[in-house]
Amino acid sequence: MKKLLLPLAAILLLALAVPAAFSEAELGIGLTPGQVGGPPPGISVDPILNFHVGYSWTILYLSWDAYAMPDYWVLNNTTWVDPVTGYTTFGQNVPGFLNLFDAGIKIVIRPFIGYAEIGTNMLYLRGGQTYGGIGVNARLGFGVKFGFWGVNLSGTQVFASMNDLKAAFNQGFRHGNWSGVTEGMVPSINFVIYF
Repeated sequence: MKKLLLPLAAILLLALAVPAAFSEAELGIGLTPGQVGGPPPGISVDPILNFHVGYSWTILYLSWDAYAMPDYWVLNNTTWVDPVTGYTTFGQNVPGFLNLFDAGIKIVIRPFIGYAEIGTNMLYLRGGQTYGGIGVNARLGFGVKFGFWGVNLSGTQVFASMNDLKAAFNQGFRHGNWSGVTEGMVPSINFVIYF
């Protein structure tokens, strides 16, 4: 029994160490150009601030990003036109947080990282209410890691529904037209601390 105890203890320690050795948490803050929100003409805009939390285990990657969206972006993205009547319904003219909850893969070839994710998004408006249903998004990014911190650049495409995302990827895979995925990608630069 004593001969078996030492190998079992070694296996247990190895099993406990493996997830820690191949997992990593991250916190970050980033900036997105304010012009992507469609500000009114002639108005100077500030960059959009975003917050980032992520966790990776081997190549699996989970993240949550919250973008502090200005009121003009919320108004532009909550206003819609009825396709039958042509009547325009104006949206909310308040700031909000666009929350992106994503899952995907992350490849690390030190010091470089690359990732691809897909997930859902929800728009929280000032005052504590949410707008509409749950949308979907796709993100591609790459960066450089310097020990416990790093910098990465990402492009995120937000879709109103899963059908819109399917249509964009269908055009890409079947017809080679990736403009539905890449043209509206919002660029962000993130500064990340790794734990």
